[in-house]
Amino acid sequence: MADQDEQYEMSWILHHILDRFIGSPEIVETRRWRTLQNELILNGRTQGLGLPSRTFYTGSQSEGFNMESSDIDTMAIDNNVIVLCPLKDSSIPQDSKDKTVFMMRDADSRPGYVNLELVNLVPTCNKEIDQSIVGDRNAHFLSSEMFRRNYADEFSNMTNSILETHGPAVTLTSVQNKLYCDNDLVFAFHCARWPHEGYEWVSRPRQHSWPDKALRDEIVQGGCHLVPVGDRTSADTFLQWRISFATAERKLIHSLTHTQFLIYGLLKYFLKQISDRLKQIFGDEDILSSYIMKTVIFYAVESTPGSFWQEKNTFFCFMLCFKILIAWVNAGYCPNFFISNNNMFCGKVQGENQQKLFHMLIELYDTKWECLSVGTVIQQPLGIVLQNVRNGAWELVLRPSIESEVTCDMEIFFAAFISDISSDFFSRSLSLLSKAQLGSDEFLAYTTTLRAMCCIGMDTFEKHIPAKGNKEKYKFLRKCKNLMTPLSSVCTGLLTLATYHYQVGNYTKTLEMCTIMLSAFTIDPSFSLNYKEKNIYENLYCGRGYTLLHKCQQVCVSNVEFPWTVSQLCPSQLHPELNIINFDDVLTIPALPYAVFLTFLCNHELIDTRRRDAALIHLRAVKYDEKQGVGHYWIVHNLLGICYEMVGDTRRALREYRDSLDVRRFDQYNNPARRRIERLQNDQ
Repeated sequence: MADQDEQYEMSWILHHILDRFIGSPEIVETRRWRTLQNELILNGRTQGLGLPSRTFYTGSQSEGFNMESSDIDTMAIDNNVIVLCPLKDSSIPQDSKDKTVFMMRDADSRPGYVNLELVNLVPTCNKEIDQSIVGDRNAHFLSSEMFRRNYADEFSNMTNSILETHGPAVTLTSVQNKLYCDNDLVFAFHCARWPHEGYEWVSRPRQHSWPDKALRDEIVQGGCHLVPVGDRTSADTFLQWRISFATAERKLIHSLTHTQFLIYGLLKYFLKQISDRLKQIFGDEDILSSYIMKTVIFYAVESTPGSFWQEKNTFFCFMLCFKILIAWVNAGYCPNFFISNNNMFCGKVQGENQQKLFHMLIELYDTKWECLSVGTVIQQPLGIVLQNVRNGAWELVLRPSIESEVTCDMEIFFAAFISDISSDFFSRSLSLLSKAQLGSDEFLAYTTTLRAMCCIGMDTFEKHIPAKGNKEKYKFLRKCKNLMTPLSSVCTGLLTLATYHYQVGNYTKTLEMCTIMLSAFTIDPSFSLNYKEKNIYENLYCGRGYTLLHKCQQVCVSNVEFPWTVSQLCPSQLHPELNIINFDDVLTIPALPYAVFLTFLCNHELIDTRRRDAALIHLRAVKYDEKQGVGHYWIVHNLLGICYEMVGDTRRALREYRDSLDVRRFDQYNNPARRRIERLQNDQ
């Protein structure tokens, strides 16, 4: 009995370590909310701009994780393409006559892979699809390999990057900077039907009612997606597409209890910790994947009563999942959760590899609690943390309530300012605001509405140039200012309004606004807080009952953004940067350097050389800011280069522009520094 009590106590400690390491229920829920809201805003914007795809976030962060290795993967779903099921669709739906249509056909592969036969090709179909269609006997099919390669080539040309393909995804590597980004982009087509290969999942006997009927119905009604990758065990993958259940998987993960979610996180952590050992033994750490661990947790939850997943059983739940994985390796069969006759070990966990993996896992399983101490990828191993807690370090498991408030606030602020907003989104944001619940929903809808209003104000500023007569010009300028002013009370809207005052010649007002920005304690929610920022924020704003809006008004800054349409509002010195961006993009400038840059411009116009030179010195210091400096933004070098040009220091200007080209950022294709260098060299 004493031994059992000790096991319960250790499981309780492990649960609370995971709660600190992965996130409390409130924090996890806030992260998921942020993902869903970002999707909503982004898709609303693309719809307003008439763009042909919508975004669905996959990967660990969309599930609610924020561990060191958590990825942000994106599925881009083509709105102008639909896929039909042969058993359910005999003709093209009436509302889809203007879309390109494909029909699923059987492929010579494992279950879960199909060929896509062309049924209807519209003239507006994008060239990546058109160039990937091949004839086969009396029909035409869409080649997954050609489609994936065509899209990769298109993105490579546009971004001056190398896009490496692996599975259905493409991953970017910058040509100029040899920079690797572990964020996958998957292009997909939607099928509104549930595929017949997944019928068994719908009717599968379930003793413990997970997932319940309501969730199963919701998943089935959502259909599936087709992604461009073939069955690696097939002789010919040229035409094959994989059926993806990514939307269903996210719903299932979000339906897990917090304890179940923590066990899933522990499985992902364990996989990370043994990755070096897997690579050493097999030469390939991907012999086991995070997707396998997700499949393990799905089957474990489906086959056990909900009452089993308690804090005191945390380690036993983990060992149950471990045992399921070992049984699959021993059998050489890992059933896909939705298509159980698809063996995901096929072609990988077989023969000698299967035996080696089985013995390795058995060896780890037999160490019991010690298996949590293996690996050095993530420090410290959880097993060592657990031992430290048992030795008295209880601060490692007892989360201060104020800590959750800080984390949730930052997630919400990040959601409020991470997505680009355009004036087209205003009506949608008003609709969101009218339906929003009190709290984070209302705050996000409100700030989004103010940002959309500010964009309308920026567009309005452009209209005063061609206006006839001073009265007409003044009308547009007054309207512009009125539309921009509400956002000036919330974060960087102050600098957008300051730019307005600069452009109309009110330099004193501009300097006043920049001084307010530069003298205040501010945080950028797109970056993690450092220790000092966290302490200041906790002491000043947490546990005091302040609203999200009040806290945001007091401390938040985000990037200043100029859409390509606002050349009259954007300072003329930045037109080379503005003119190079795409029509659906924005020129992004971090707030702190921009405030100093505006200060420099105003003092230059006022012919106050002393204060102008002081601003230049300040900007040189800001260049090295940990979060808003040149480590993350090449444009800060350009701002400094522009200032050097304006004071006649061509040598230093050239140095800044050259350094700008060396900043390791994927948006280097939007950097006009090379042209600036050529212009200066030609003028010498």
